[in-house]
Amino acid sequence: SEFRKIVDTLTRLVPEIHIATDIICGFPGETSEDFDRIMELIREYTFPQVHISQFYPRPGTPAALMKRVPTLEVKKRSRSLTSLFESFTPY
Repeated sequence: SEFRKIVDTLTRLVPEIHIATDIICGFPGETSEDFDRIMELIREYTFPQVHISQFYPRPGTPAALMKRVPTLEVKKRSRSLTSLFESFTPY
């Protein structure tokens, strides 16, 4: 993927780089397969900092009109991402 290519290039060119990422969990249209790919990406790169947020529809935006991922599923996915990230941090 383009994301992997960029991260791989940056870490090759600047070995001491600190890459953080933000994830919006449950963005409309996110499938179980999409979520599995996100989990794999986090496992692969063990980012030192990951900011996880749950999708919130902002009035007036196109995403606010899209079909939403069920709230309980979004919470479950968010907890899974958080647990994964915390599994490879020192605290």
